[in-house]
Amino acid sequence: MALTNAVILGRDEEIRALDSLINAVAGGNGSAAQLSGEPGIGKSTLLQRAADECRQRGFLVLHGSPEAMESDTPFAALAGYFGLDRIRPAPELADLAELLSAGERHGRIPGAARWEYVVTESAVELIEKQAARQPVALLLDDMHWADSASLVVVHRIARLLRQLPVLLVCAHRPVPAGPELGRLLHGLARDGALTMRLEPLSPGTAAELTERILAEPATEAVLELVAGAAGNPFYIEELVSSLNETGGWATGAAPPSFTEAVHRKLDFLSSRSRDVLRMMAVLGGRVPIQELSAASGHSPLELWNLVRDAVDNGLLVEDGDRIAFRHDLIRQAMMAALSETLRQPMLLEAGRALAETGAPAHRVAQYLLAGGTLDSASIDWLIESAITLIRRSSETAIGLLTMARAQLGATSARADMLRFLHVIALQWAGHGADAEAAARSALAQNRTPALTAQLRWSIARGCILQGNVRGATEATEATISAGALDPVELGRMHAALAQYSYLLGNAEDSTRNAEAALRLGEQTGDSYTVAAGQHLLGSRKLETGDPAGALTLVTAARSSWGDQEFGPDSDDLGIQLLQANCLLELDQLDAAEQCLREGLPASEACGSPALPWYSAVSARIAYEQGSWEDGLAEIQAGHEPADPFGQQAALRMQEALIRIHRDEPLAPLRFPEVAGPAYLYEYLYRWALALDAERAGSPETALALHLAHTRQATDKRGQAALVHHTWVDLARVAITVDDRGVLDELVPPARDWQRRCPTPVKSGLVAVLRGGAAGDPELLAAGARDFQDGGRPLLAGQAWEITAYVAAAADVKADALAALEKAVSAFQELDARWDLRRVEQWARSSGLRRKRRSANRPTTGWDSLTPTEVRVALLVAEGLSNPDIASRLKVSRRTIQSHVSSVLAKLDCRSRVELAVIASKHRPQQAEG
Repeated sequence: MALTNAVILGRDEEIRALDSLINAVAGGNGSAAQLSGEPGIGKSTLLQRAADECRQRGFLVLHGSPEAMESDTPFAALAGYFGLDRIRPAPELADLAELLSAGERHGRIPGAARWEYVVTESAVELIEKQAARQPVALLLDDMHWADSASLVVVHRIARLLRQLPVLLVCAHRPVPAGPELGRLLHGLARDGALTMRLEPLSPGTAAELTERILAEPATEAVLELVAGAAGNPFYIEELVSSLNETGGWATGAAPPSFTEAVHRKLDFLSSRSRDVLRMMAVLGGRVPIQELSAASGHSPLELWNLVRDAVDNGLLVEDGDRIAFRHDLIRQAMMAALSETLRQPMLLEAGRALAETGAPAHRVAQYLLAGGTLDSASIDWLIESAITLIRRSSETAIGLLTMARAQLGATSARADMLRFLHVIALQWAGHGADAEAAARSALAQNRTPALTAQLRWSIARGCILQGNVRGATEATEATISAGALDPVELGRMHAALAQYSYLLGNAEDSTRNAEAALRLGEQTGDSYTVAAGQHLLGSRKLETGDPAGALTLVTAARSSWGDQEFGPDSDDLGIQLLQANCLLELDQLDAAEQCLREGLPASEACGSPALPWYSAVSARIAYEQGSWEDGLAEIQAGHEPADPFGQQAALRMQEALIRIHRDEPLAPLRFPEVAGPAYLYEYLYRWALALDAERAGSPETALALHLAHTRQATDKRGQAALVHHTWVDLARVAITVDDRGVLDELVPPARDWQRRCPTPVKSGLVAVLRGGAAGDPELLAAGARDFQDGGRPLLAGQAWEITAYVAAAADVKADALAALEKAVSAFQELDARWDLRRVEQWARSSGLRRKRRSANRPTTGWDSLTPTEVRVALLVAEGLSNPDIASRLKVSRRTIQSHVSSVLAKLDCRSRVELAVIASKHRPQQAEG
């Protein structure tokens, strides 16, 4: 009797629970469950039943299991779950399958971390798009064998279940979970996932199962024998089948062990068929037919003839273009009969045979590595295939290259190349310290001149991976001093030195090297070096307060680079980021946003380290515009990608500013010392410290912090050009504590900024400082209007607040009240609750009576949604997926995820379906508006 039918006995409660989840997902509500239990207890059968039910309900079903041998190969489990390892994956999965194949696109992404990020984002995007078309069932078996990269993908999908009609069921053995699996299971439990542990069948159910297999009532003697299976349905079936076939019931013989039962079934097969099954067991138990054909030396047709009896006998099953053991327990039983001395030659021979057929490099490598030794032909294959292998499975490559180097010794003719490839593998895997040490060792032993410059460059890259910018600088300078570089290489070295010097705060060295890079790039026609030089020179101009000059240079850099894609030899320069910052300083906020939208897709496609920086700049624009919910969504999105430049600190400080103004609790403020462009955002940290002190009731402390930062800023790179953003708050606090004299010292530098950058915001700043120092309400009001013209509603509200203070002090109550109303209106529109509380407390203490009381902005319901959230909600109602909405609005998909999460919470919706119902009721009203 088929196991699928047999194991369903005794699982009525679990079946009802899974059916309930399927119904919920069919209705639009994402759901999750985890199944645990010993091998053979029925997890896979329940998953198969759920898969069948979901297919009948119109779900897209992604159902599979990983292989134990591939647990160190990134995304191997994902390939099994999604069916990406098929010869012809489903059409909707083709793009993701290509990305995993180490193909052309893969080769443009430098480093395992960035590649894994791109694959993860692509997999999550795939689920989001499919879930907008139909419910999706992710039925994941044997998760105890899943690689960590695949588990990260599952974890990301699990976090979106509230937004998507997705059923996620994770099945695993009750063994100690690794860190990634443990985090996933803990997160599922915390979020309310159904947890089921499959227990052994009761004696009564075991008896019923036995009678179904026998097709007749079971005697007491039979049931006593079956009791030895301890309620495990798979063991029961194998035991009963074995005793049936051998006549053990009649003789009263002791029941065989499970391993004995399996080997009795093997006795019915030919010796050639048994050899094929042994090879299958060694190769992992779920093997592509083409690989098994090459490893066994049989054609696919011969192979099928040899395994047909094993399929009929319940040992094997067909699994698409693979052959698999019906249960891994069968494979384990076969492996128990194979000694290590027999296994290793079989693995090595399989690896050699697959190498000759052009099989995927990571599949060949896992067999060669498990084989424990390499012959000369295998080492030749490794050298030829190393780059492809490194990109697909860098840890496997490191292991195999280490083995090859040990076997060949340090003086072999191929040793230099193996050492170099080992360095590349360590770099790709992100092992900076090991990569640097290996590069230095390889350089000392190197006898191949063509590799010398690349090894020196590798030392610098190893340092950068560790965040050791100074070490990278020294290594790059040594490479230049050693000579033997062609002009293109020399230009790129100077571009790298310019960047390193920039990060270390060595402005003169950065400028000198950027100029050298630009000169060499123009001589050689290397567009990357030209663009890098222009970009770095532009960065320096922005730091010194010349955004117009910086914009000219960065626009030229963008033209120099054109529409080319970044890759391993031309990393993302973040040109649009610098351009957006220049436009922001020039009060061209809409153009700055557009610039970010244009640069984001290319950076996402290569997993650029600049992605958190995009979020930081986008959040700053949203803050300046007063779109604080949008800013928080950008900040949340910025926490996902890798962050080598320390932008997380900038994101946290920008979030702190928003939460202070919204009068929300704040975690202790810390800003780490980092060698990277995040130092440019130190002013946000100093700003937030001062505001939080004022909010806590200490305006004197706040003023001292503002002044200390302002007076120290000239000694810190970049801060002198940014600290003026804090001066409106400084002026407001100075007037609050009646210390207007400090404003006089700020007027000259503010006028200097205005002369170099004549924009409404700079004009408004000068007017506020002069008006505050002189006690001139008209000058202050002019500053408020300038801020309004520059698109800065918070600054305008604060300028009106200062105007009210000064007018009241001059006993011009009508003007004070008028300015107060404008300040309150601005703060209400922004939901700046602290600012509103502060100004209303001052009004009461000053005896100013407002005509109407402030109304709090709603925090729930449709009216609480921001304009962006309304747009997102209406697009969800149209049936668009998160990626489709992101494309429509030209923002990151992660930003849309944050918006959808916020909308669901504000509307108290459990699913996109409920959200769509509510949004549809407001569509006509929105259209009329």
